[in-house]
Amino acid sequence: MKSSLSLHRTGGVAGFNDELVIEADGSATLTSRGREPFTCSVKSATMSRLAAAADRAEKAPRPKAQEEKKRKLLTPTPDAIHLYLTVGDEQIAYENIKGADQSYRDLFDLMNDVMSSASTLRKGGDGAAQSGSVCS
Repeated sequence: MKSSLSLHRTGGVAGFNDELVIEADGSATLTSRGREPFTCSVKSATMSRLAAAADRAEKAPRPKAQEEKKRKLLTPTPDAIHLYLTVGDEQIAYENIKGADQSYRDLFDLMNDVMSSASTLRKGGDGAAQSGSVCS
């Protein structure tokens, strides 16, 4: 992984506005509206998987953005959650990865796992000890 990766989550009933940035050294910072930024360390096995997926994604064709009319059909509720992944200089919306290279789905899944672990740790949960936690 040559550069940082980021996942931005917006929307939902609660009004999410979260951003997770993972640096090449494994540090992950979660920033949420109204909260102090929280930093944790991504476990080495997860970092290896992230780096491999990011490298594959950088070489794969970029997913094409949906046309505006189609996009509205994908999120018919006003409280829909939107996810945006940034790889290098490219921002990719989750709703646009259908039919795209598997590496994009892998990245979204892994980044979401790290966001969940960081959120649990920030709340004071023992995320490092929980089965499946990818952050400490």
